[in-house]
Amino acid sequence: MSKLNPGYKGLTIFLISLILSFEYNYYINFSIFLISILLMIISKVNIKKLCISFLPVIIMALGIFFTGYFYGSEEVSTNINDMTKIVVTMENSESGLQLSARVLAYAGLGFLFVYTTNPRHFILSLMQQFKLSEKFAYGIMAAYNFIPIVKNEYRNISYAYRARGVKRNLFMLPMLVTAIRASENIAMAMESKGFQVGSKRSQYVKLKVNKIDYLLLIFLPSLILFLVIKF
Repeated sequence: MSKLNPGYKGLTIFLISLILSFEYNYYINFSIFLISILLMIISKVNIKKLCISFLPVIIMALGIFFTGYFYGSEEVSTNINDMTKIVVTMENSESGLQLSARVLAYAGLGFLFVYTTNPRHFILSLMQQFKLSEKFAYGIMAAYNFIPIVKNEYRNISYAYRARGVKRNLFMLPMLVTAIRASENIAMAMESKGFQVGSKRSQYVKLKVNKIDYLLLIFLPSLILFLVIKF
C-alpha cells in the first residue's frame, strides 16, 4: 500500500467511503474493516500502534451498538407478546450492528490511509497529479514541518518556566514570538530560492502514476458499489 500513488490512493479510499455512506449493510462494513486491518499488517504497520489507535474506536463502536440495541425500537418494546419481544430484539441488534459497523469501516479506511501514506508525498501528489496550487501545497508542508518545532519549543519553555518557578499558561508569549520568527525565516528562505507561484520549477521528488493506481481506482469502488446494489 505504501508504494501506491498517495493522491490516487486517497481518491480511491474517498470514493469507497462515499459509497459506504449510502448503505447500511454491516456485512460489507465489517469486511472492509477486516480487510483494512489485514492490509495494514501486510504493510508492516506497528501492531502496538494499531491496537492503541483502534482502542477508542472499538469503545465508541461498542457504545453505539448498545445504544442502538437498547433504544432502537423504544416505541414498540412496550408490547408484552414474546414473539414481539424477539422481533424487537433482533431489530435493535441489527440497528446497533449497522451503526457500529459503519464506525469501524470508516476508522479502518482512515487508519489505512494515514499509516501507509507519507504526508509529504501526499501533498506532492496533490500538487503534481491533481494540480493543487503551489502556494497552498508548500504552505501545508511548512505547517506540517513546523509542528515538531512548536512541540520542542513548548517543552523548552516549560522547563525554563519550571526552573524559575513561574506558573505556565496556555498562551505563552515566547512561543508566539518563536512562531513569528520561524515563519519569517521560512518566507525569506523561499524568496531567496526564487519561489513564485506559477513559475516553472524542477521537482526533487517526482511521483508517478502506475497502472495499478488506475486499476484500483476503477476496480475497488466499482466492486463496493456492485456489492451494495446486489446485497
